[in-house]
Formats: sequence, C-alpha cells, structure tokens
Amino acid sequence: MRLLDDMNALKGALRHLRKKAGLSQSELAQLAGLSRTAIQALEDGKDTCKLATLFKVMHVLNLKVYGDHPLLKDEARP
Repeated sequence: MRLLDDMNALKGALRHLRKKAGLSQSELAQLAGLSRTAIQALEDGKDTCKLATLFKVMHVLNLKVYGDHPLLKDEARP
C-alpha cells in the first residue's frame, strides 16, 4: 500500500492511475460525473479542491483514503 502525504504526490498519482486505467480526462470526468476541467484541476494540483470531487474520482479509480491519513490530520492543514 502506497501512502500519499502531500498534494504533489496526490496529483501525480491521480494522473498515473487514470492513464493506467486507460482513461482520458474526459472519460474519467464522465464516469465520475464531473467536468474535464475538474479532473484537469486535480491533476494540476490547484490549491482548492472540493473533497466530494476528489472522492468521486477516487471511487472511479478504486482508491481508498484512511481516517488516519496525514492529509486528514490537523497538522497538515494550513
């Protein structure tokens, strides 16, 4: 199991897993019920991201997040 501990790692992982699944940004967006620009923003590591958007993408890519993940801890928040 690989843990992602920052947004740079997350954006790289999302792009990699999307490509590994053989999906374009448009295809992933359609499966997740999002716009292609929302997928692009996630992969580009935009400063803001709705948690619901991230979870939709993670669901399509069959990714899990754990409650004790470093990104969910208070110290990781600005």
